[in-house]
Amino acid sequence: MAMQRLMIAAALLGMTLGAAGCNRQESVGEVREDVAEAQQEANENVAEQQADSVAAIGGTVEDRAEADYDLAIAKADGDRKVAKEACEALSSDAQENCKRQAEQLYDSAKVQAQSQLDSVRGTATTGATGGSTDTNDMTPNSGG
Repeated sequence: MAMQRLMIAAALLGMTLGAAGCNRQESVGEVREDVAEAQQEANENVAEQQADSVAAIGGTVEDRAEADYDLAIAKADGDRKVAKEACEALSSDAQENCKRQAEQLYDSAKVQAQSQLDSVRGTATTGATGGSTDTNDMTPNSGG
């Protein structure tokens, strides 16, 4: 029984120390280096998606919309990663709030990108039929 309590206490201590390390404030130099690395990676990912967007120009409207979606997500993901690295310069609660805000901005960008993609998909679907599926619109007007 005592051994079990000791193991539980050790586990709790380990989790507490591990959680405390997650929000450790980094030095300005560390943060600068991490931000530069995240920015470089983000730029590479965005450049790759931009190339895909250019390649999709000759494709369908939906192909272009999907490429634009992928580009928007790449930009938002890069911004999130850079912001979270910059948050590392802050102390505990401020760092946690900063990271939470970065995640919220990313989530908002994803929703916006998805909304734009869904809008194009909806337009492409109804636009392919000429905008109306009502068969009465196709009957000629016999006058009146």
